[in-house]
Amino acid sequence: MVQAAIQDAEERQTTEKAVRIWLRRLKDAAWKAEDLLEEFMYNSEHSKQCNFNFIKSRNILDDLQKAMVEGLNLPLVGSGAVDRQFQMRETSSFLIGSEVYGREEEKRKILEKLLMPSGGENVPVISIVGIPGIGKTTLAKMIYNDDEVKKCFDLRIWVFVSRDFNAKRIIKAAIESVAGNKCDLTELDTLQSKLWNALQNKKYLFLLDDVWNEDLEEWDKLRLLFLSSGVDGSRVLVTTRCQKVAMLLGSSNSAYHLKGLGEEDLWALFKNRAFLNKEEEENNKSLLAVGRAIIRKCQGMPLAAKVLGGLMRFKRDEKDWSHVQNSELWDLGVYIKGIFPALILSYLHLPPHLKHCFAFCSIFPKDFEMQREKLIHMWMAQGFVLSDGGSKAVEDIGDEYFNELLWMSVFEEVNDCEGGSNGGYKMNNVFYSLARFITEDEFVVLEKGLVRKSPGQVYHASVVSDYGSSLIPETLHQAKHLRTLLIFSGGGLETVPSDIFSSFIYLRMLILSKSLVKLPESIGELSILRNLDLSNSHFDELPSAISSLSSLETLNLFGCYNLKYLPSMRRISDLRHLNISGCEALIAMPDGIDELVHLQTLPIYIVPIHEQTIRTYELFKKKQREFQNETQRPRRRPGRHPAGYPGKLVTSGSILGLKHLNLIGDLKIKHLERVHDADEAKLVNLMDKEYLQSLGLCWGNVGADFIMNPDLESNAARFQERKPHEPGPSEVPEPSYHTVSDLGLACDVLMCLQPHKNLKKLFIVGYPGIKFAEWSLPNMTEVVLVNCGGCSHLPILGHLPLLRSLRMEGIKSIIYIGQEIYGENVVVSFPSLQELFMRDFPVLKEWVRSSDGKESFPKLRKLILNDCPNLISMPFFASLEHLELQCCSSTLLNCVEDLTLLSTLVIYGLDELLCLPDKLIRNNHLLKRVRISSCPKLRSLTSEFGNLASLTFLSIHWCEDLTLLSEEFENLTSLEVLEIGDCYSVKTLPENLMGSLKSLQDLSVENCSSLETITFGFQPLTALKHLTIMYCPSLAALPNNLENLSALLSLTVISCPLIEYLPEGIKNLKKLGSLEIRSCARLKDLPEWLESLAYSLTTFTLSDCHNLTSLPVALRRLTKLQQLTIQDCPVLQRRCQKDRGEDWWKVSHIRHRYIFSSEPQQSANLA
Repeated sequence: MVQAAIQDAEERQTTEKAVRIWLRRLKDAAWKAEDLLEEFMYNSEHSKQCNFNFIKSRNILDDLQKAMVEGLNLPLVGSGAVDRQFQMRETSSFLIGSEVYGREEEKRKILEKLLMPSGGENVPVISIVGIPGIGKTTLAKMIYNDDEVKKCFDLRIWVFVSRDFNAKRIIKAAIESVAGNKCDLTELDTLQSKLWNALQNKKYLFLLDDVWNEDLEEWDKLRLLFLSSGVDGSRVLVTTRCQKVAMLLGSSNSAYHLKGLGEEDLWALFKNRAFLNKEEEENNKSLLAVGRAIIRKCQGMPLAAKVLGGLMRFKRDEKDWSHVQNSELWDLGVYIKGIFPALILSYLHLPPHLKHCFAFCSIFPKDFEMQREKLIHMWMAQGFVLSDGGSKAVEDIGDEYFNELLWMSVFEEVNDCEGGSNGGYKMNNVFYSLARFITEDEFVVLEKGLVRKSPGQVYHASVVSDYGSSLIPETLHQAKHLRTLLIFSGGGLETVPSDIFSSFIYLRMLILSKSLVKLPESIGELSILRNLDLSNSHFDELPSAISSLSSLETLNLFGCYNLKYLPSMRRISDLRHLNISGCEALIAMPDGIDELVHLQTLPIYIVPIHEQTIRTYELFKKKQREFQNETQRPRRRPGRHPAGYPGKLVTSGSILGLKHLNLIGDLKIKHLERVHDADEAKLVNLMDKEYLQSLGLCWGNVGADFIMNPDLESNAARFQERKPHEPGPSEVPEPSYHTVSDLGLACDVLMCLQPHKNLKKLFIVGYPGIKFAEWSLPNMTEVVLVNCGGCSHLPILGHLPLLRSLRMEGIKSIIYIGQEIYGENVVVSFPSLQELFMRDFPVLKEWVRSSDGKESFPKLRKLILNDCPNLISMPFFASLEHLELQCCSSTLLNCVEDLTLLSTLVIYGLDELLCLPDKLIRNNHLLKRVRISSCPKLRSLTSEFGNLASLTFLSIHWCEDLTLLSEEFENLTSLEVLEIGDCYSVKTLPENLMGSLKSLQDLSVENCSSLETITFGFQPLTALKHLTIMYCPSLAALPNNLENLSALLSLTVISCPLIEYLPEGIKNLKKLGSLEIRSCARLKDLPEWLESLAYSLTTFTLSDCHNLTSLPVALRRLTKLQQLTIQDCPVLQRRCQKDRGEDWWKVSHIRHRYIFSSEPQQSANLA
């Protein structure tokens, strides 16, 4: 009864203020009582003294009791608030055509699905899926009332379904639509029979609008609609907010996911509501720019455009329009009346646990990209993810929660985000507005120093700060029962106030990422903290107080590239996720890691140094120190670990620490050379760890860092401290040589580390053995072998049925790749391989194809061979589309000249190459991208090159002997980008060469020391947008007829010392937005005709042009110019001094002026 009352209150709070106030009081009291209980439980387990505040406890319990009594006076249960909301949204098939804007393309695509022949026993179901207010019903009406649809279907039936999925009601409505009169039947069987008979021998379109039902058993009652009761070609069309509904009813390609309405269509819809007619629009032109800004709030949502347009209908003061422009959507009163009712239904439809998860997402700033896994861990920290009472992990249950919200379009997938290979997500802006409205008091996002009026009622807060703002606003300290604190710092946290921890002792979730300093020990006061995110921080060790956070479930140290030490984890017995991806400086595992029986995430495991190695090394260092100067201070006292770290941090334990950990996801084991007994490796029992997806096995340090996540390497290079230091006791230098016994031990260790057959990705780095293990891993999709220099043969890989990517590098002993790699007793070798990368095979000479006519590599699309200088033969890869040959023998080109499907060709460092093979180019007319570099003897491309009609990108660099012939370019009509650089024999780019490049958009000519002329001729390059000419000391003038470049947006000329003037044709470039001229010593004057660029030029740069003595008056007339840069032009610099220079009046109107010298002592004042 109580739960039913609370659920009804959740639904009614959106429309009834009294219920909303009561529910807020009840939550407030309940959450404080929950904090009290957790505090009591923690103290009873960890404190010998009783520090419990009984007065405070009594007051909290009294408040809870009062709130419950108040609720008894509210008529909550059975009010039907939700049902009334749904009933108010009933639709019909009637359409007012004058109010419909856009959607013609969407209509065409769905009509194609509706009208195409089908066949088969079942009637195809087509679903239109989209967020509320996006226009699903309007599009369905357009289709339903289309003339072609009316002709095609004998019967058209429209039924509004909504949340109440009642099969009898739907069938009865369909019968009444067909018969044209009321149906009085009540039994399901008779209703089904009557509809079945009505549909016999008819071609029908059955449209079900606004469907919510996800119960397959309920759909079975309408099964007759989906059987071929009518004529072939019948269809069922469904509109729904939920992808899950569409998945239940048809295949994935039968669903049409409706996106937002285009900006121009939204603008037309908005104007139709905001202005009575065209004349009124003309009389209020000053409002149009503001109106354009307002519709961007609509996020493609026609409903929002209609509502906001209606709001502005009687407002003609620009101040009123600006107010709407500058307000958040959920803060506008019209939001509650016009937009909110459509959105709230999606929220009310959610079960209670999903309501909590949905509301929690309002804590993030708008458009914040989140990672799926991290969000689920946050929900877990708040207690939102409920156990099913069985064996299913709460993470898996949380994943189901996420999917439910994803299917409701609450989340949108975005590009790859920081923290893993999986794509990131953000909250749909429409639902974000709803979440912010629902959680207005409990959740707060503090941006730009803004603070809510009642911080005492805030339970979840995020702070968006930068270098100039205070870390945490003072008023937020009043939120004594804060449960979540997320700090997003634009430039990193320079300070972490110690009182942050004492003020918020009830925190469950804390994000303090990008910290630039070590955290204070007071973090240990957060006794019930469950999720701590310190990712991308700069410290090299954590405070020892972390060890006392016994409630911690998730510790995120992702990307802490400097981190060397971790405190003891022995007391954090509930820890489930320790994310140390990217912590490549980490020296050893923390004490107690092997006792964390709930641990699932541990991306890196470092095998400890053997104690005998430590003792030997410390004895050596002791002798060495006896000869050191007494005044020298060692970086760290010998034999001491950081404060709070037990001495056995690195000297105890072994690889056996992994034995009892049932890990999930990725695991990289580093320093396997420290394993002294293969039996220890066997006892780890990797074969039983069935949930591992990726496994890295690494000997030594070389190549091991970031091997499983290469995207992190560039971040680390920018981020990581690189301080020279001598090794401490935990950083014992280990021998780089291997004895015969070492090699045998390495082979045995590898054999004993056989993973479970479920493994998908395997990385082996620095393996010193002479042969690879032969494992059966049928689910493998990626294999990476790096620096396995001792192996003379490659492992058998051709039998892996799902292998899609293979990378091998630094296997320096391989001379011959023979039949062993293909495997035996397989019909097709490498049946799924799509990408193959091989680098640093210095002695490899021959790679034979599979014998016995066995097919191999049928799906290989991409092949990269790098630094294989002696390889002269290899198999033929018929399906290859992407080929890169780098630092290889030019003889290899003979092995690939029969390819026919290439779209990308990269040639680099083929020292002996004289000319591209005619046959290779002739056979691959589908080539789209070609990059040729560092081929010093290359003289020509081949005449066949001119026939590459599909080529869009061509880059040629460091080909010193190359000359370009016009016949090599005559048919490159699709070429969009042409880059020519460091080709010292190129003397001219003639008219007959350039004139055929009709699609060229970007032309870059760089460091061609012999280039004297560039001629465009009179053939207009109407597509050219960007022209760059750099470091061409022999070029006497810019191309003539520049006026033919009608689409040119930017012109850049750098270090062309012979150029004396700008060609007059530039004045006709009406779209030119950027003009940059640097290091043109002979340029003396800037022409007055530059004023012709008044309506296009926004950026103008002059640098190192010492002969320029004044600026033209035309500069004053460049009204669109936003940025002027004058660098190292001493005369101009002096003439443009603020308020004093002769040319100051010509540049004073420009918003951004950068006038300076690169020599500090000569720099003028920044204008």
